[in-house]
Amino acid sequence: MADRENILVTGGGSGIGRAVAIRMGKQMTVIVADLNEDGANETVAEIEKAGGAAYAIKTDVSDSASVRDMKDFIAKDIGPVSKAFIGAGIFIRGVVGQIPEEDWDRMIDIHVKGTLLCAQAALPDMVAAGRGAIVTMSSDFAVMAVPGAAAYMAAKSAIYSLTKVIALEFAPNIRANALGPGPIDTPILKSNRTPEEYEKALGTLAEGLPIGRLGQSEEVAAVADFLLSDRASYMTGQIVHPNGGQLMW
Repeated sequence: MADRENILVTGGGSGIGRAVAIRMGKQMTVIVADLNEDGANETVAEIEKAGGAAYAIKTDVSDSASVRDMKDFIAKDIGPVSKAFIGAGIFIRGVVGQIPEEDWDRMIDIHVKGTLLCAQAALPDMVAAGRGAIVTMSSDFAVMAVPGAAAYMAAKSAIYSLTKVIALEFAPNIRANALGPGPIDTPILKSNRTPEEYEKALGTLAEGLPIGRLGQSEEVAAVADFLLSDRASYMTGQIVHPNGGQLMW
């Protein structure tokens, strides 16, 4: 394991982040950062069970001191990172005229500020090595208009814009791309819904997709794996949409 490169995965305690961490754990040592420490530890256990190496660290990506502690832990106990998947996020519903200011601030802090802070934590190692790759978690909603999701959409649009600037400023040796998933069956989809509402949402969302079903976290992780790998060596500053056809260009 000593010769493995290191990857930082934020939001790795559940959902897409966990799927990315587990998949990348087959080839790299994974630092699983999540505010949900129990979730991060569960992800680490899955990676170790499969023969990989991983470390969990409780991290609030919206807090600069917490991210700094994460960076110090990585530098002291693990070593430089060559890749990063920045995926921590939440979803809060709300129409424009009724979004509480605290909900707006929380969405922007976790998604946008969190992406910036974690990129700032990971990039120096990549600059020093002269190579690296970053994948951020945007959304189909970055380029769509959907009622009731204004704060989420604003945050995801900002992440895509930030990713493009990272790609430009750190080219040619460090690549940065964004994922823009469509409806994926993750814990976020269940948040603030009763079991009945969740089942109804599954059916409603699936009916609107050309592929006829929701995506799975592992399917998004496969795209992240590609973007982080040398197979995507000519791709940077892009948003890639594993979305079942919800958005077509």
